[in-house]
Amino acid sequence: MGKSLRIAVYHDRYPTSFVTPRTSRHTILRKRFLPLNLVSPKLDGVTLIEPALSVDMVHAFNRIPVNSSKFIITFESHLPRQFALRKDGLMARYLASRITNSGCRRIVALSHFARRCFLAQHADNPQLSLLTAKLMVRHPNIVVPAVDDAMSEDTAEELVLTFVGAHFGRKGGCVAVKIAEKAIEQNLPIRVNIVSNLQVGGHIWTDPTTTGFFDPYIRLLELKNVQHHGALPNHSVRQLLRNSHFGILATFGDTFGYSALESMSEHTPVLGTSVCALPEFLEDGVNGISLPVRLDEVGDWWNPGYDFRGDANYAQYFRDEVERLASLTIERLKTYIGQPKLMAPLRREARRTAETMFAAESAGAFLDGLYDRVALERTKEPAQLDPTLDVSSPQALPLEPAGRKVPRPRRDMPVVIPAAPRLPGSLGSVSSRPPVQPRPTGG
Repeated sequence: MGKSLRIAVYHDRYPTSFVTPRTSRHTILRKRFLPLNLVSPKLDGVTLIEPALSVDMVHAFNRIPVNSSKFIITFESHLPRQFALRKDGLMARYLASRITNSGCRRIVALSHFARRCFLAQHADNPQLSLLTAKLMVRHPNIVVPAVDDAMSEDTAEELVLTFVGAHFGRKGGCVAVKIAEKAIEQNLPIRVNIVSNLQVGGHIWTDPTTTGFFDPYIRLLELKNVQHHGALPNHSVRQLLRNSHFGILATFGDTFGYSALESMSEHTPVLGTSVCALPEFLEDGVNGISLPVRLDEVGDWWNPGYDFRGDANYAQYFRDEVERLASLTIERLKTYIGQPKLMAPLRREARRTAETMFAAESAGAFLDGLYDRVALERTKEPAQLDPTLDVSSPQALPLEPAGRKVPRPRRDMPVVIPAAPRLPGSLGSVSSRPPVQPRPTGG
């Protein structure tokens, strides 16, 4: 065990807490930083961190610290974040040089999905080998509360689903209220909680921008089996999830999906889409329900093109996907109504997923050891992973030590659904380019 170090991290609302130790034997200094994206959206990927005396290193998240001589950086999708920059522009080249430089000791992808995004982003970078030499994957960590399953005696006669997400359209709120509507139409005992301040539209990279597109979905919040809670503090969100049969994250684009982790930590399985990082921990019929969607090569949601979000064809594609996912969900949920014996193993595995893959204690121990190793490294020497100690998080939920009676499919790479016929209209070829607007932090 090495000496206690001084590690500077960003003092933000909550994102950094998922990628740094919750508790540590080192001194974690939560320092203010300058959000340069407020000066210009083109500067979203870089920051100045408040200086501190005798700091051993900085553990950054997403934003590259320009005033740090030794740092580790965790990222959730792309690094550098240069969505509004010219790829070959001066600022983009500078940001790339900061992570190539040996002062950047580790590049930590939040998921294997993020790693694929990074490798695709730097496929033409002549210094890719320098980047991959220090590239690893570590999943986020959460506090797994010491609570029993609040639904262990529940009969599942009425299923309760809880959706959590400020971005109502992107994260699956439209799917959630359509589930409620279909439940009424089919006389199914399903109730839906919506925790959201209902952000939709132009600033969210997945959302159609057609005027009034989301109005029909917002009106469904008035259904008798829907309760809209608005924004809630985290402890209230946890309470809702704890008393639900499923947490809903039918997302069209999530860098990870922190609400799914919180749901599982409360023994509650997740009903989610098979996009981005979710397949790394959500297994259909094991710890939740995984809804298939069409993916691109890295595992992101396929769509007619982010550049065409104002086009009627994009709106129709989004609308059709919402309808398909809601219909599929209803059919899957019928299996669990009044079947507590079928719910029980899902709840048990959801909790095991949280404990096995995301517990704060094991993550903190790993990060403490990583800080020890990096502190001993000289910034004049090339950075390189320790092959024994700098291990990546698993690509899927590990099997229980005793194994399983029913083998589960293992999936290390996303399923790419064959190309569909071109949509009618004037969209032309499919665009899978990153969004112009920066992706928000928050998983």
